[in-house]
Amino acid sequence: MEHQASRPVPLIPFRVTVARAETLSPHFKRIVFQGPDLQNFADAGYDERIKILLPLPDGSLPAPSFFEASPEDPLAWYQKWRTLPAERRNPLRTYTVRKVKHESEQIDVDFVIHDHAGPAGAFAEAAKPGDQAIIIGPNAQAGGPVAGMDFHPGQSRHLLLVGDETAVPAIAAIMDSLIRDHWQGDGVALIEVPTEEDRLPLPEHAGIRVIWTTCDESGHGHALIETMRSLLEDLPIHSPTVLVAGSSEKFTEVDIDKELLWETADAAQADASIHADDLYAWIAGEAATVRELRRMLVRDRGMDRRNVSFMGYWRQGRSEMS
Repeated sequence: MEHQASRPVPLIPFRVTVARAETLSPHFKRIVFQGPDLQNFADAGYDERIKILLPLPDGSLPAPSFFEASPEDPLAWYQKWRTLPAERRNPLRTYTVRKVKHESEQIDVDFVIHDHAGPAGAFAEAAKPGDQAIIIGPNAQAGGPVAGMDFHPGQSRHLLLVGDETAVPAIAAIMDSLIRDHWQGDGVALIEVPTEEDRLPLPEHAGIRVIWTTCDESGHGHALIETMRSLLEDLPIHSPTVLVAGSSEKFTEVDIDKELLWETADAAQADASIHADDLYAWIAGEAATVRELRRMLVRDRGMDRRNVSFMGYWRQGRSEMS
């Protein structure tokens, strides 16, 4: 009989080095990571997330023994990491995989570069071939569903993808995956970026219209919200006259200063509740903007919350809570 401990751990560390760094626009930089272990990275596509553990100022990373875990407690290392003194705790940040290239043992990750960059932005700005990092990602040898995905449209043939610059890599990866999987339907991708030059080339799906906005003098998210407001009447929200009252009664606010705004259904729930004629919305970006879009769709238009994935990737004025 096989011992339980011999089962592969679903999330594992991949030790990687920078193969190259590419400036894509004033606020986007692509880092191509490489490493032989990436042959075992489970590529699910869509909005698959990873954690990137960055080196300390002296360039050091945890030893392999730091990540020892079991299938029963695959994140034991994370609890150890949390208890480390701040000066010994390697920065840990969440990113979306832009592309996995098993044939060359590489993963592309697109970083957003802002003024006064934090540890991840600073790493990306200075990245050069040979720099080291650790990617925590899904183990292909473990089998089963891949963790770190929130794009679950069920049977929907109507999509709404909305995000700011931090969501651009995920939206691009979702578009790639829809093309790969021969998805048939229609939709809108609405994206706000800091400047016109940040409008990156996106995969082209015949059924999805892409609308770009740029940050205006009213501040981050304002142009995105106003453009969304102008689109509302044309969105194919399922049975809005029936759902408005019930949805409004059940609507609860999220205090983004105290809790994470992250509401998503898993794949099984989505397959059971989201039908072909329903609109499925995937909305990610700065938490205050996502909260306002949530109000517009769920509270004001009565969209079924089960048909929307809301993700506050970051909070303006605050660093990521790892």
